Amino acid sequence: MILSHVYNKEEHDQTIIDCFLQMWRYSADLMFIMAVEDGDEFSLYDNNPASKAVMGLENGSEIHRLNLRVQFGDEMAEQVFATYRQVILDRIPVSIEQAGIRGDGSRIYFDTLFVPIFDSMGKAVFVCGVSRDITKIKDAELMALQANEKLLEYSVALETINQDLDRKVQERTKELESAKRIVEEALEAKSSFVARMSHEIRTPINAVIGLSHLSLKTPLNGEQQDYINKILASGEVLLSLVNDVLDFSKIEAGKMSFEVVPFSPRSIVDYATNMIAIKAKEKKLTLTIDISASLPPILLGDPLRIQQVLVNLMSNAVKFTERGGICVRVYAEKNSDHDLLLRCDVIDTGIGIAKTFSDQLFQSFQQADDSITREFGGTGLGLAISRQLCELMEGRIWLNSEVGQGSTFSFSLPLRIPSPKKSPDQIKEHDNTTAPDLSQYHILLVEDNIINQKVILGYLDETGIQVDVAGNGEEAISKMNSQDYSLIFMDIQMPVMDGLTATRKIRQTPKYHSIPIIAMTAHVSQEAKKQSASAGMNAHLDKPIKKIDLYKILQKHLNVMEPHSASQTDRLEGNHEASCHLQLLSNLSSIDTLEVYEAVNSLGGKTNLYIDLVMAFYEKYQDVYLEETSGDKFFSILHSLKSNSAYIGAFTLSSYCLALENELNNDVAYSKKLPLLMDSFRELISQLNTVLTPYVSKVGAGINDMVFSDTELRNALERITPLLISSDFLVESHFDALRKMVRETKYAFDIEHIIDDVQNIEFERAYVKATQLILELQGD
Repeated sequence: MILSHVYNKEEHDQTIIDCFLQMWRYSADLMFIMAVEDGDEFSLYDNNPASKAVMGLENGSEIHRLNLRVQFGDEMAEQVFATYRQVILDRIPVSIEQAGIRGDGSRIYFDTLFVPIFDSMGKAVFVCGVSRDITKIKDAELMALQANEKLLEYSVALETINQDLDRKVQERTKELESAKRIVEEALEAKSSFVARMSHEIRTPINAVIGLSHLSLKTPLNGEQQDYINKILASGEVLLSLVNDVLDFSKIEAGKMSFEVVPFSPRSIVDYATNMIAIKAKEKKLTLTIDISASLPPILLGDPLRIQQVLVNLMSNAVKFTERGGICVRVYAEKNSDHDLLLRCDVIDTGIGIAKTFSDQLFQSFQQADDSITREFGGTGLGLAISRQLCELMEGRIWLNSEVGQGSTFSFSLPLRIPSPKKSPDQIKEHDNTTAPDLSQYHILLVEDNIINQKVILGYLDETGIQVDVAGNGEEAISKMNSQDYSLIFMDIQMPVMDGLTATRKIRQTPKYHSIPIIAMTAHVSQEAKKQSASAGMNAHLDKPIKKIDLYKILQKHLNVMEPHSASQTDRLEGNHEASCHLQLLSNLSSIDTLEVYEAVNSLGGKTNLYIDLVMAFYEKYQDVYLEETSGDKFFSILHSLKSNSAYIGAFTLSSYCLALENELNNDVAYSKKLPLLMDSFRELISQLNTVLTPYVSKVGAGINDMVFSDTELRNALERITPLLISSDFLVESHFDALRKMVRETKYAFDIEHIIDDVQNIEFERAYVKATQLILELQGD
């Protein structure tokens, strides 16, 4: 058939009819024509082969007005008739999803487009339809719904399981926490008991040893002397055992503290050698010491604990060696510029130890075998304590030994090499900040903190200004009633009346409406500055106060621009007094947590002011125990300590104060900064005590008639060491001479410690300290 290129309606319509006839025959979609019959009934006018197959009709069968009620029954007919009636009623094509039954009885889902056909009179004559089989889509949707429902069931079940598991975990956690608390309480009780009993037992043991030595100095017959010697020997053994138990209980309870201080490794070896030299000599053993020439002369660590490990190993070596000798080798391997690994080997030619016993040897209450305990005695705690001490210092200890071939006990510890500190000669005696001439002015300083008073007065000393000091707001108002001032420096936090309250009261008096009031506080937040401004203050000076900031404030609010002449500044700040304090500055510089150079610089190079501040700091805080304070009192101490520690160069301590103060302001509890703060604070006070006590003694005693001699002090100490070894109370007769000898010197504090130990019947500790001081006096 050839179609013309010119539009012909009949031809055009026929072409469309022919195309749809072909689609009718071959389409997989179901096509049908329903005839509208009388009485609101419908008949199947015709349907395509795909529709016949679904309806169960033979392909090729002639269909014309097939009665659906007869074919499918009334129920099915009514269902489809209702749809046809609705389509005719709507008079527009409608797409509807339907469920149906195939001729074979299986279920089928359709998506059908219904189109009503009307005659020229508007009467419905046909309803045509095209249905697409969407059974697979519906089945997939159904499966998805079922899967979702199942997933929901699983989720609910899993949630139930999780809740049950959480409950069980919480219950078990509570049980474990309860058990842990019980164990910790039991351990604490046990450790406290052991520690308390060890101290209680050690006191009478010291008395037994001391009185035994005194008894041996009295007339005794042979039998009595033998008894006393045996009592003395037993007392010394018992004291050693109690000391081991006490150390073990401290380690077990986690209460063993460690220092990081400068020490001489050679002094430690010398001390350990002196401790065991007599016993080695009695057994005719050779004693060889090999200290590497490359070992630094000074290291940072805990000398007492390192010494304890070394003495333990050397004592064991002497105990278990009958012939030959002991060799101690000390050397180091450098890890970095400021770190090294200290290595120590204690080699003996003793009985040796079988490899099977090597592992258990460092366990608590263990020795190689029972025969050793019977023959040599001991608790088996010494090596266990040594191992724990090494591990707590982040090191290790080990053994190489064979039976009959001797033993080598070794330990290694990571230590630091101290950085060279600036000498007092490097501390500047002046800076370039020129003080303004304020001699014509009279101001009021309102500050309760004595250290802050000293700082500001020290700065203002160069200006020639007149300064009155008030300790609180109430006292300030009282002074203002009797004296006119050009400016007021007002602290914020003070007792009796704080600075904000005092400022408000001052501003209520017309006379003082325009007087400059400068706030001084360690609170540097914007909120704190707004509070100061709202109270009537003109400016805000942050603590710790810097000299240059102080001068700028004064020049701005007093309209003063001319500085002092250079000659006046030199007259006010001379170098003579600073040179007198050179030794004290050197001693203060040895404190690791003090940055003396930076602190003196921030004070304008005024060394005498710095020393005055350090003395005031120590005087203020020496009897302060942070762990015993709480609430507002703790917060008040913390607030002042923050700036005061910064003035003297304890910047780390100041940073801890700042961090903890911020946390307390934000209601953060159980801060990790608190133990760091307390440890740093107590350590600083202890070190200041060591440095300042001789200085204070010198100042108080005036000029000493005696000329101090290192040699004389060393000789005096060597005279009392035998008395300390034998726990002889006659040593007390030497104390007055020793005190006079070290007055005005840096050794005054060391001697007081020795005396205190003897008075507490701690002869062994006194002996250790005396020996260490002798080694220090001997030098290298």
